Amino acid sequence: MMATVESLNPNTTPEDRSGLMAALAFFGLPPAALGGWLIWNLRQQHERSLEDLADQQEQRFLQLLQDQKGDLTVLQFATATQMSLEESKVYLDEKAQQLNASFDVSDNGAVVYRFPL
Repeated sequence: MMATVESLNPNTTPEDRSGLMAALAFFGLPPAALGGWLIWNLRQQHERSLEDLADQQEQRFLQLLQDQKGDLTVLQFATATQMSLEESKVYLDEKAQQLNASFDVSDNGAVVYRFPL
């Protein structure tokens, strides 16, 4: 930052300016490039971990459907996936639309998703 400020100073000679620009290129660009690469790398890792989590949820969902013979409640899914009840309901609603599931209400008031197998 100091090199940038000094290079903009009108009292700085052209020889000093070239030295300042060399210092800026040597001390400024590599750390900036490294920081940019680290941020990009962390973002890629985060995106991969989100994809892995989605794949795991999908596998748990399919396994539960198989185990429960196509009938699934929000509570069963939330317990198996350790998701909140609200997140589980949203997930099951989306899957029900994708897979043309039907809904029934049990005697105790729980919604039972009936997925065709």
